[in-house]
Amino acid sequence: MRPNSYEISFRLFGFPTVIQPFFWVIALIISALPLGFIDDMPLWIAQLIVGALAILCSILVHELGHALTFRHLFREPCVIVLHGMGGMAVPEYHRRHPGFFGAVTECFLAFSGPLAGFVLAFAAFMLYRIIPVDNKALFLLLFFLNWTILISIVWGILNLMPIYPMDGGRIAREVCAYLFPRRGIELSLILSMTVAILLIAIALQHEAYLLAFLFGFFAYQNYQEWSFRSFRR
Repeated sequence: MRPNSYEISFRLFGFPTVIQPFFWVIALIISALPLGFIDDMPLWIAQLIVGALAILCSILVHELGHALTFRHLFREPCVIVLHGMGGMAVPEYHRRHPGFFGAVTECFLAFSGPLAGFVLAFAAFMLYRIIPVDNKALFLLLFFLNWTILISIVWGILNLMPIYPMDGGRIAREVCAYLFPRRGIELSLILSMTVAILLIAIALQHEAYLLAFLFGFFAYQNYQEWSFRSFRR
């Protein structure tokens, strides 16, 4: 994968990593939402940047969990890409094992991302506890740790929702395909659309329009795939 001039590329633990421009746009928007009114412009800008960096750290660790699993479980090279919708770990090739063992390994591969995020959240929480909260000089560090904990947990939980192509959706697809070989994928798509619609309603009720858009996008993708599979059957 060749990044264009607007993308940031580097190697992380041996994995080629690309950060697309739209990732920064969404990260800055998410960071700005809870900051409220601007009383101190320099501090507001500093919190905005630190919040975006915490999001970057959380998503990178999440995708690194997938990438390390690809490397050690499947012996496959992998590329990490961060984009506006989050991130993905893309193997150069992927050989899926058949049967029960294949389903279990694919489920673990999907779960490895949220697991890495939860480990990061725990490490950040333990560090947060030993830093004096009344130390103004360390305010931005505490802010970074707080954001890292929040994003890692929330992103991990959201990814475990049974909505394809999120990690929970991949797990649901593997389970349904193993239990119901003939119509398992279609059943997983119906489950995915149902959960996505419920989460859209909840997100709109709490005025979380960005989340509502995300779940709506996934619901539409799932509906397209379900319609295609139903038409071919």
